[in-house]
Amino acid sequence: MARTDSEIRQLERSVQSLQGALAAIAGDIEQIGSSAGAAGAAGIEQAKLKLEDLRGQIGDLVSDQMDRAEEVGEQVKRSVAENPMTALAAAFAAGVAAAILLRR
Repeated sequence: MARTDSEIRQLERSVQSLQGALAAIAGDIEQIGSSAGAAGAAGIEQAKLKLEDLRGQIGDLVSDQMDRAEEVGEQVKRSVAENPMTALAAAFAAGVAAAILLRR
């Protein structure tokens, strides 16, 4: 379960990083467009199309990663349901290990 939470947090950080990069790219495109004038309009449109394509690819990647995180979560739930005593023993052992580590 901790692995799943870690993967989800990592995915969220990646998405935020990608959103920041996309915003920077969009700002650069607008800045280029305003300085290039009419001559650069075709290039700007092409850049915008590439940006939209990139956004679509990122959306697909995020969707795939979210699906993967959900699958891992379901696997953990099934494992706990099938082996509750093993899950309880593992949780207890993790608690003891955490207590020992935090005590130091």
